[in-house]
Amino acid sequence: MMSTTRALTTKDRRWPWLGAVCAGISINAFGGAIGLASGAIDLSTEAHARLPLSNTALAGLALVLVVGVPMGLAAASALAGGGKTGPIAHMAGVLLAAWIVVQPLVIGETSWLQGMFGVLGVLVALRGWRITVHTNRLVGHVA
Repeated sequence: MMSTTRALTTKDRRWPWLGAVCAGISINAFGGAIGLASGAIDLSTEAHARLPLSNTALAGLALVLVVGVPMGLAAASALAGGGKTGPIAHMAGVLLAAWIVVQPLVIGETSWLQGMFGVLGVLVALRGWRITVHTNRLVGHVA
């Protein structure tokens, strides 16, 4: 008799916690970008002057492109069960961590939020890396 259950592979596996974290980070990045572009987030005069071209809209666009979109893609892949969740999440986490390292150097200000999102970026990058290693190990056993 043939079994009617099938093993859940990493290719079709969903990662709900990873997806939720990445979605939350993406939403925050888009919200921060809107706040920067609209002027709702008030930067100090010195921080504003240190922005590239002293343009908050450009800073908001950079935030969307470097953090918001990659984290959104990682969330979608993790929640849908995409086979590339590991590498996408790893890259999104690395980009967030890099953003957090560079941001204080550019604007000259720090906040506890940077530390929190820096830790989240590292955790997402590590989880993505672990998913990738696990997937490669399974593919190696099948081949």
